[in-house]
Amino acid sequence: MSASRYVRRMSPMERFSLVIHQAYRYHVDGVLEGCGNVDPARLQAAVDRAASFNTGMRVRLHGALGFTRWIDSERAPQVRVLPLSDWDGTSECGADFLNESLDPVGGGPVADVLLVPCRDGLSRLVFRTVHAAIDGRGCMHWMHEVSRALRGEPLAGSNSRLRDVDIHRQHRRRLGASPPMLSTPCLPVLRPSQGGRDPLRYIWRRVNLNRPISHLLPKAAQFLAQWARRERSGEVAFTVPVDYRGLRTQEMGVGNLTGYLRLDVPEQATPRSLMRQLNERIRDYADCRTFPGAAVLPWMPLSRLRRRIRPADEAWLYGETVGAPSGGLVSMGSVKLRDFDFNGFRATGIYGLPGAVGKLNVLFGNTELGSPVLFTVPAAYNHEGQLDELVAAFRAHFATAEAAS
Repeated sequence: MSASRYVRRMSPMERFSLVIHQAYRYHVDGVLEGCGNVDPARLQAAVDRAASFNTGMRVRLHGALGFTRWIDSERAPQVRVLPLSDWDGTSECGADFLNESLDPVGGGPVADVLLVPCRDGLSRLVFRTVHAAIDGRGCMHWMHEVSRALRGEPLAGSNSRLRDVDIHRQHRRRLGASPPMLSTPCLPVLRPSQGGRDPLRYIWRRVNLNRPISHLLPKAAQFLAQWARRERSGEVAFTVPVDYRGLRTQEMGVGNLTGYLRLDVPEQATPRSLMRQLNERIRDYADCRTFPGAAVLPWMPLSRLRRRIRPADEAWLYGETVGAPSGGLVSMGSVKLRDFDFNGFRATGIYGLPGAVGKLNVLFGNTELGSPVLFTVPAAYNHEGQLDELVAAFRAHFATAEAAS
């Protein structure tokens, strides 16, 4: 093997994500939608060029246990053109193709691109990636690079081999005290059905707030906690991913360079107090804390891990467990839609599809046209329309806040 060939060791968190992906489906998918016709051959040529500058997008899985590596296959992700679709991008309805799973364990790619012409007159490009190999910022970087290639612009490129665990090791002496891991009985999406939980199926909804909302993460956390406490009192906490790029490192990698914080939401919390809590935990390097069992995880067979995760997930998804959060809040930050325009195509929206994991994931970002917000839950949490009720209340709350500001 050439010494210059891209090779990256799999980190414990990536291995854990791979097990979740095998058990369910754990993608990071970005959607670019807009007006115009996209030529498939031209799109494939742009994907080829972008992948040649970002070889982490071309990797395949090699090795076993702690010797597992992501290795450049020198094969770019493939563009697949789908038939005319009824999908409108606001839910999973009409998009059965999103249930298809990439298969890195079977030797398949970690990314591809779906070109979806839709009956609403928009074209939607779905950039599918496996979370075990590529994180949210990596997917966003990839979408930027393909758009630059379509415009014939120079590419930023990324061949970083840095991993989240490398960041953890660099900062392990700076870790502050660990916050208590209390159980979180309060869930923003309430009352899962007793039946129909298996096989696990995730559903999602998207709403668009009409203008960009500043500090949306703590504002959303406050609203969701208040919504959860309508039926019972207790602890509410959310997992918040922290992007290491520009914070813990100046390298731009497409792999998993993400840490995780726990955001506790007391009853009297305000957006300002929640933002202060987040900043304090970042100053304490809490995002660099390695999860329990990380050292032995690489040496456990994937099949054994899958058998252990399935019953644990059942308890975690539908019951109250110590340390388990009420949900996850993911901020994509701010992007400019014009950065995704290219000849013959004008971008009108960009959003990520929340990963199929946990009780509730809320993912949002800001563009000049507003804030797309996506919610995902196991289908058992919407058997009485609980998710739809939550989404409608969320939209109404922030519409009222917008009108008052």
